[in-house]
Amino acid sequence: MKKEILQQLMASSEYLSGFRLKGEGFFKKTSDGWEVIEIEGYTRGWNMETDKPALRLYPIYLRRFDILHKWFEPFSFKDLKDQRSNYTIGFDGKMLDTSNYFYFPQDGSRYSERFTFLKENIEKNAKAVFTRYATVEDFYRHKVQPLLDNGISILPNVGADWIFFYLKSSQLVAPHNYPIIRNKIMKQVEMMNRRGEPNVIEIYPKLNEILNALEQ
Repeated sequence: MKKEILQQLMASSEYLSGFRLKGEGFFKKTSDGWEVIEIEGYTRGWNMETDKPALRLYPIYLRRFDILHKWFEPFSFKDLKDQRSNYTIGFDGKMLDTSNYFYFPQDGSRYSERFTFLKENIEKNAKAVFTRYATVEDFYRHKVQPLLDNGISILPNVGADWIFFYLKSSQLVAPHNYPIIRNKIMKQVEMMNRRGEPNVIEIYPKLNEILNALEQ
């Protein structure tokens, strides 16, 4: 059922016609990276509203800026294929204050109603994310610049890739603020390393080398 739903979305949505079907959802190549609407499907879901077994769909909205990733490739412990499929920022419906899951009863009941609801949400959320994060400057303004006025508590406390996206975007967009941003991020990195965050532990021995490469 999921394949048919994706095909119907593509055929009925003017907005999605700018994408192409790929893997688990919709893909659009941009001049600076890509936009993806990935839709995970779970065939053994249960819709509490109808009290029936249902296909559960979970869309997520992903944006990648190549310039924030490619410089870091020689230092990553991930293989190149994983790195090239990595995104800069992503959102699900809950993060956007909209619906997270969409249920399609397996008996086909209420299909038209459910499809319309799914389509409206995907179009609205995708437009919101990809407009808000249209450029690297947008990414910096929304995710990194707030560090200038806030403590490090607003930073992620898991993973490591974000460290280098934040630093690179700061260097590109607002180099005059880079020393302040770097100082705040490094405080978070030290805390995560002491705590034993696995991804930070992997990159920590090469941290000076990575920073030298970024700043030269």
